[in-house]
Amino acid sequence: MASVIDSFREVFGDRLAFFKIFILSIPVYYTYGLYVTPKGVSKDFLLFAVLTVLLLFGVLIETTHNVVSEQDYVLPVLNPFKIVFDIIKGLIAIGPFAFVLYLIANFFCNLINIAPWLDISIESLIWLLIASIVMSAFLLFCTHKRVLDAFDIKAIYKNAGDLILILLVFILKLLAVNIPIIAFFGYAFYILFGFGHIFNFFCAFALVFNLGVIGHYMGQVHYELFEYNKEV
Repeated sequence: MASVIDSFREVFGDRLAFFKIFILSIPVYYTYGLYVTPKGVSKDFLLFAVLTVLLLFGVLIETTHNVVSEQDYVLPVLNPFKIVFDIIKGLIAIGPFAFVLYLIANFFCNLINIAPWLDISIESLIWLLIASIVMSAFLLFCTHKRVLDAFDIKAIYKNAGDLILILLVFILKLLAVNIPIIAFFGYAFYILFGFGHIFNFFCAFALVFNLGVIGHYMGQVHYELFEYNKEV
């Protein structure tokens, strides 16, 4: 069974992990700085936000692929050309798929009008289903980083249901581990440095670290859903 603790341990102990996370945290920190300037949100914020999200998407692809392909490292090599190439392929593989599913889900959610609590429950299930389908396509793509692998409808149909439960359990696990750790270190940074640049960079660092954890966990899930089923 996929373990969040194992993912934390592997990312923490990865070769050059803190150096890589430090470098990848810089654009996250800088983008946040554009959002909270003294004069309000900077006009460059949207551009850098998009670029940063794409960078993190590429890092997630590389991290998941490294785990799936059983590399001796978890976090990606800081090769901008390789990451950009993976981003382009990932967008081609997942982007249209996710966009169409988003439109379908949004259409059905707008039709729901029964009772507030019931509407929220049904809409949550719909979005969980959409997320599980997109995640299935993402995991298939990360196997060999081939665009067409993401469109294996049979594999997606077979595993999307299991991924709904996996998503819910993973979110709870990630929160359970993160809340005490971030609360402790966040409070320590606040006491030592207050709210400011150092605290903001700590938050950016924690975000990128967790992205590595998510990528490693997705690699474990990939084995359980696809590779293990093949062996059985």
